[in-house]
Amino acid sequence: MICSSERPPLPSTIRPRALRRAAGPLGLAALALACATCAPPAQNGSVVVSSGAAERLGMLCRWGRGGAEQGALCPSAEGAARPARVRRITVPADALSGPLAAGRRGDHVLENDEIAVVVEQLGPGAGLAESGGHILDAADARERRDELGQIVARVGAPPRQVTYDELATGAGDDGVAWIEVRGRGGAGGALAITTRYTLGPRDRAVVITTSVRNDGDAPIEGLDLGDVVHWGAAEPIAKGGAAGSRGEHEGAYVAGVGTGVAYALATADGGPLRARSGPGFSDATFARHAALPPGGRVEYQRILAVAPRGDTLAVATELFFLGGGAPGGIALQLVDARGAPLPRLAGRVTLTPVAEGGAAPAAGGGAAPAAGGGAAPAAGGGAAPAAGALDLWLRTDEHAPFVAEAPPGLYLVGFEGSGRRALARARVRIRAGEIAPARLALSGAGRLDLVLHERGVPPPAEDEELFVPLTPAKVSVLDAATGKAVSPPHLSLTGELQLSLPPGRFRVVASRGPEYALAEATVDVADGARARLDLTLERVVDTAGYIACDLRQHTAQSADASVDTTRRLVSNAVEGVECAVTSEHNLALAADLRRDAALLGLDATLRVLPGVELTSGRRGAGIGSLGVFPLGSEAAAPREGALRWVDEAAGDILREVRALPGERVVQVSRASGGGSPLHGDAAPQGTADQGAADQGAPVHGAADQGAALLAQIVGDGAGADALEVWTGREVAARDRALEELWALLRASRPVTPTATSDTHGLLGAEPGYPRTYVGVADDDPGRLDEADLVAGLRRRRDVVITNGPFVTVRLGEARQGGVASMARGSRGGPQSLVIRVERAPWVDARELHVLVGGVASGAPIPLEGARTTPAGALVDEIAIPVVLGARGGGRLPRPDARGGGAPGGSRPGQGASRPGQDASRPGQGAHGAISVTEDTFIVVIVRGHRPLEPVLSGEPHEILPFAMTAPLWIDADGDGRSLGRAAAP
Repeated sequence: MICSSERPPLPSTIRPRALRRAAGPLGLAALALACATCAPPAQNGSVVVSSGAAERLGMLCRWGRGGAEQGALCPSAEGAARPARVRRITVPADALSGPLAAGRRGDHVLENDEIAVVVEQLGPGAGLAESGGHILDAADARERRDELGQIVARVGAPPRQVTYDELATGAGDDGVAWIEVRGRGGAGGALAITTRYTLGPRDRAVVITTSVRNDGDAPIEGLDLGDVVHWGAAEPIAKGGAAGSRGEHEGAYVAGVGTGVAYALATADGGPLRARSGPGFSDATFARHAALPPGGRVEYQRILAVAPRGDTLAVATELFFLGGGAPGGIALQLVDARGAPLPRLAGRVTLTPVAEGGAAPAAGGGAAPAAGGGAAPAAGGGAAPAAGALDLWLRTDEHAPFVAEAPPGLYLVGFEGSGRRALARARVRIRAGEIAPARLALSGAGRLDLVLHERGVPPPAEDEELFVPLTPAKVSVLDAATGKAVSPPHLSLTGELQLSLPPGRFRVVASRGPEYALAEATVDVADGARARLDLTLERVVDTAGYIACDLRQHTAQSADASVDTTRRLVSNAVEGVECAVTSEHNLALAADLRRDAALLGLDATLRVLPGVELTSGRRGAGIGSLGVFPLGSEAAAPREGALRWVDEAAGDILREVRALPGERVVQVSRASGGGSPLHGDAAPQGTADQGAADQGAPVHGAADQGAALLAQIVGDGAGADALEVWTGREVAARDRALEELWALLRASRPVTPTATSDTHGLLGAEPGYPRTYVGVADDDPGRLDEADLVAGLRRRRDVVITNGPFVTVRLGEARQGGVASMARGSRGGPQSLVIRVERAPWVDARELHVLVGGVASGAPIPLEGARTTPAGALVDEIAIPVVLGARGGGRLPRPDARGGGAPGGSRPGQGASRPGQDASRPGQGAHGAISVTEDTFIVVIVRGHRPLEPVLSGEPHEILPFAMTAPLWIDADGDGRSLGRAAAP
């Protein structure tokens, strides 16, 4: 709303302790966080169209409270707001709507006339929560459309969820309503925890207060207190406005922006919080290293604000208002170059703050409110906007001016969308309590009709109306001069797109994953004209005998993912994924998308396997994450698809999985950021790995400590089958995980390495990057034998993990995943390790690393694509002699090269030695021999130097080509076994 130019007083519902301290240094997102007695921000969930300044102003006020007369400057009407209230959901109409709305009968709704928040009833928790009592849904009270996953309180380091077993509700005479939950947390349940959710009659924010008391006999130190926010359909943003923020960051808030609503979680005193964000989640810490003596107590308070539109301007305005500021408004009119109003436009308006007395910041888009910046306080309280463009998304089909609230300040206003862009940005000053007009002249628009074909697939006959072959593709449109993307990639199943573009020259690139060559061309689009472009995709990389799988994916059925099932399936198809595992978090029944795939016509090219990702952290007994697939979507057998997971150790889960009828893969998955896949006490308890000691391979060091834990649950037989060593774009974590893998293999614990996207979104989290190729008898997705795929991962272990190059290795008759025996005294001479690297021309591959026992065998071998196949792929074929050296005995050598193939010296004994590098042309011919003296394993790694652009975008080091084979076990003593791995019969 537009209230007045003075800072409003604070109600009793929200009383921050550091209003004056917070208002200045936090810039636009001043987070003293107090709701005013005047009406909340005048936003109703969409950009509303009106005519005339007086009417627009009146509408702004009515959005916030209703009933204000036209032209009034939000007069006070204390009796207009109804009290906040709590009620139980009894019928579906009581719950919120939306693809992620999880509230069900019996849950509690805390609401007023502005927002509604659902707190889950006691009992087993939904999604990633291990009990009820946590926030499940949140929405604008008028739209009632939820896009939040859930918010789960946690305490401790490592973090442990709070589990609640008592719940009470109430309301006060001042119109305030609350829900209070009580429970336990911490190691052994020594902590008594109470959380209260409080909402006032006019507030657009819930105050969350948690108190923690140590009921134990011993002091507790180093206690971190916070919340894990699973953003659901909202895109996480943080300080600096980076969408999809990942990693560690510190600031005044974390936020998530959806399509029709946005959320912000912030400290109640305006101080900073520390957060770690990953795909679809933010782990926010509000109090760090708290120390509690027996009987000691600590309390922390935070605010959940619900902004009624899905853009960063809505978040900025909400935080500015909660910080005590009075916003203004902007009325936008879009016209053509001749000044005529433009109808039916949708797109993004950017408001870039201009520093007073200085130059305007560089134009940019997509940035959310940034904490910091040191801007002077604006008139009307709060703080002036900080640098960084704010987005306002227009989703209207009318031509009248668009009106929305904004924090006061001087802005440059631009627009891009519907194939048009602003010819020049408008300079607009927004003042508290006033509507500022902004008139933007836009360019003309052209149209591009794009038709995609696939070589080798005949077009449909002219009279064939019922069947049209699909041509899945991802299409990137880039400015031909700058190389910058003009829009997010377009995904198409049919191969036909109609794109509205501003006049100019564009590079159009079509792709379908790393097995296909790019189809691209440059096209000119003229104002008002229509251009046509035909592009042909061609599969060039030969992966016969292997199927491309992404073994860990999420849809909106998980609390922390934003993609519905249709978009998830389409995104797999356009990236060339042939087998996808839906691994929703802790679902009672595994999500089964096979029917959806058939309805889209994808059942012949994409096999979808239902699975579940079991994730737990309660009281330290959690399992971390275990993926189990395939599972049935119907409970045809006892507990089919409904495994226990709360307080379960990994060994218990494994026993239950193996007791199910049929055969399944169990994959140990890694947490975002590369943390240990299991909690410290998750594995079965007992003595240290005696098998490893018997092999003369004691574990020590960080990598071996992780391997020692994993060694208790992986290996041939009843243990876990696969270990995820590469997750999404976590390349640093990948190299650490490979060190752990080497240690595990040296400890005679065979396991299949896998790579997954763990995708929770689309852009920046594309399915199949990376992927796992699994050797199968029939690689046609439509005829895939699921039992054969399971056997390939569990027993044959014949896999290749990659985001681009395809590499295989063979020694004699054995290839990666198998055991190659080297009989002593053989008269046939040395055997050859045959390596083949194949790639599409757009995929770079420069270095080949051969690791023996986890040790780099000499310097990297250069790759140059020595020959081109008839289909157009680039191929390098390398043969390296492997000889049986004199037995050195003793323990396995410790590697002196980082896992992942960094150059390193050779080691004696079982380690590899390369007497000399062959001087033949790089990329082909023979190379210096590898000498082995004991049972060991060989892994081949390929690295590229050029990012996988324009198919992928992001940090260059995260999208560099990388590929790795599964281990090829070497039986040096001829007993048919190697490091716990038996040769195939």
